[in-house]
Amino acid sequence: MITKPPIDELTVKAGDKYTLCCVVSKRAKELNNDLDLPVGAKPISVAAEEFDKGVLEINRQVK
Repeated sequence: MITKPPIDELTVKAGDKYTLCCVVSKRAKELNNDLDLPVGAKPISVAAEEFDKGVLEINRQVK
């Protein structure tokens, strides 16, 4: 369970929970394939922290 950063704060940054879930889960999959994660670090937590810090951005494409 992600407690830091709070889900509510991340949801406000993302716009909605669906978008937040898509962005964070996609990055977590990428991190899961990397071997650079610290021991004991969870990919989903690292991805959520990256989104909170602004490392991850949402790319909204209009079709």
